[in-house]
Amino acid sequence: MNEHEAARGDGQRTVRLDMAYRGTGFRGFAANEGVRTVAGELGAALERILGEAPLLTVAGRTDAGVHATEQVVSFRIGGEGLRRLDPAGPPRLASALNRILNPEIAVAAAAFADDSFDARHSASSRAYEYRIRNAVHPDPRCADLEWHVAAPLDIGQMNVAAGHFVGEHDFTSFCRRPKDRPDASLVRTVSRARWSAEGAQMRFEIEANAFCHQMVRAIVGQCVAVGRGDPAADDVPAVLSARSRDAAAPIAPPHGLTLVAVRYPDDAY
Repeated sequence: MNEHEAARGDGQRTVRLDMAYRGTGFRGFAANEGVRTVAGELGAALERILGEAPLLTVAGRTDAGVHATEQVVSFRIGGEGLRRLDPAGPPRLASALNRILNPEIAVAAAAFADDSFDARHSASSRAYEYRIRNAVHPDPRCADLEWHVAAPLDIGQMNVAAGHFVGEHDFTSFCRRPKDRPDASLVRTVSRARWSAEGAQMRFEIEANAFCHQMVRAIVGQCVAVGRGDPAADDVPAVLSARSRDAAAPIAPPHGLTLVAVRYPDDAY
């Protein structure tokens, strides 16, 4: 029995991975048989290195085409898989994963975490960024990283709209309800939501304790509709109160969205 196994009665350890990926070539993060996903590629690489494909827990299950500069994944490993990590431990795992997964997926760090750590449930907040190219013509170099909107947008009114989302709200009007949990609460607490612009590029930053499915894209879609002049920014509270997707504007496309931060109460390995 090695020192890691001696530390735990069941001979298992928790590993944390900090990752980034370009989501263009993936049908989202979650494993989905028959299509290429981030979890599918990561799981296959881990199986190749460790001899088994561990069950992955992720901080945020990004949709098809959505990117991440800071995604966190955790998994439990024991037995032969844990022995393969020694003596170099997780840092060598990060290097091995990058040799297989680069350039679309990058593992910035890998380390043992506390036994209680769970990438999803331990997180205290997540932050996303959405990018828009507000110009007559798109930039082909960034076509898969930003939403091209040719119509002029009023960023002042978009920020008024964004301000209405800050605080605790029922986001039913701005979420796709999970089919497997139809009664799940869609109440979330948004701590910040702000638009900024530099030249033709507009950036939306939003952070919350958690997000439901398509929530950021739906909020962006509402703000862009306001920026175009219809509806009004101050209509947002009524849309929230309606608790109906039919009350909200169409959602923004996925490719402008990036998960940029996952925060934990004690962010240490």
